[in-house]
Amino acid sequence: MAVGATASYVYAQSAPGRALMIYKQGVTPEEEVADRAACHDWAVAQTGFDPRAIFTAQQAGIDTRTILRVTEKLDAASGGTDPRLGSGAFGGASTSADRRRMNELYANYLRAGALCLEGRGYTVAR
Repeated sequence: MAVGATASYVYAQSAPGRALMIYKQGVTPEEEVADRAACHDWAVAQTGFDPRAIFTAQQAGIDTRTILRVTEKLDAASGGTDPRLGSGAFGGASTSADRRRMNELYANYLRAGALCLEGRGYTVAR
């Protein structure tokens, strides 16, 4: 799998902002948005990974190679502490091990988000 394919996978999963399908009877759209936002923040805090940085750049039309170069430099500048950058997960991802790590980080983020939403009474599917 090429680096671009991995980043595109994140894009494809996040494109509508709904990588996790959820259902809870009697919830208003506003409540769902608030719950999703709270669970996103919780998942980022738990996993140290925020896929929005990549998605936002892709939505702006920035090519994947540029995104990877920028995130690598930003991550280095933050000392690997910025959760939007996955502690170097995206920067310089060139080996299959790097790509597996990116996929693991994203999967961990989704699991944490699902756990949070289930704790709020939602039925969750991916």
